[in-house]
Amino acid sequence: MRAMSIKLVFALPLLFVAAALPVLCQSTDPKASDINGNGPPAFVMTKDKEDPKAPPPGSKDEKKKAANERPVTGFITDADGKPVLGAVVQLKNVRTLQIRSFITREKGDYFFSGLNKDVDYELKATFNGKASAPHTLSSFDTRATPAINLQIK
Repeated sequence: MRAMSIKLVFALPLLFVAAALPVLCQSTDPKASDINGNGPPAFVMTKDKEDPKAPPPGSKDEKKKAANERPVTGFITDADGKPVLGAVVQLKNVRTLQIRSFITREKGDYFFSGLNKDVDYELKATFNGKASAPHTLSSFDTRATPAINLQIK
């Protein structure tokens, strides 16, 4: 009986350390890997710096701005109709001539947000020296979320 109690005295602290070890080895660094060599967590929540000039969330100014903006989305395909990963989609503001770019994802999709509803935009895609025909997103297009698919030939 005494030998069993001695084993328990030594075993309990070891069990406690074994249970606490994974918790103690966790890092607060979102880029660090865990004990098994797995990469960073899939989701890390951070708070961005707030723009001091930005209107407070839910304010009239923010609602007015959101009512005058819209996104555009679509897919880029090759001549055979297959999605193109890594194509460069350029969005040109026809009024200011400012150009924004997006590199298509795995399914050939792209997305631009914050477009002014009162401005025309020109979209075109390029990949490996080939380009799509330009397409104009008109200010008269009333769709809330226009989808413009382009084909690279």
